Amino acid sequence: MWKNKLLHNIWYMYVCFTLYTQTMVESNLSCNILMIEDNPADVRLMIEAIREADLSDMATSRYAYDGDEALAILDSAYSLGETFHMILLDLNMPKVSGKELLAKIKGDERFADIPLFILTNSDYKNDMIDCYNLNANAYIQKPTDFKRLIDFFIAVKRSLETNHRLSVFQIERCYDEMKMAAMSKMKLLY
Repeated sequence: MWKNKLLHNIWYMYVCFTLYTQTMVESNLSCNILMIEDNPADVRLMIEAIREADLSDMATSRYAYDGDEALAILDSAYSLGETFHMILLDLNMPKVSGKELLAKIKGDERFADIPLFILTNSDYKNDMIDCYNLNANAYIQKPTDFKRLIDFFIAVKRSLETNHRLSVFQIERCYDEMKMAAMSKMKLLY
């Protein structure tokens, strides 16, 4: 048990070091992303996808392992005057479920306006309906291939470049267009 906690703490320190050493562009094209994910492999993939999408110069990311840690990070950031511009939330979390955490975040007026993307393996329709009823801004099934994850972060980057802020609508539209283009390309190959 203590070994798992030690490994988690080492991983957390590594992720924090990696994310905090990313440089910010000296312009208004920047955003702070909170990733709430209990699987270190998925966090690592998201970090790599951010880099591959050339978003690391525009975005800083923080990582929370579970709901309690996420709420502590949000509270701390708020008290320091820091703002998160996007939250990526997995549904299957230890301690507090993703849906419970979603309800807490969207129910808190300090954080209710932060665009919250559910990024999950669940393709269960009721999960999607529940999340939208709890005011999630978007529900995205985790891509099965790395290229699709990069495409998601490219969509985030394009939203920043086009609007000088994050636009949930534009991110979803751009991501869907890239998905359709990839499907069309696959059809041409067969």
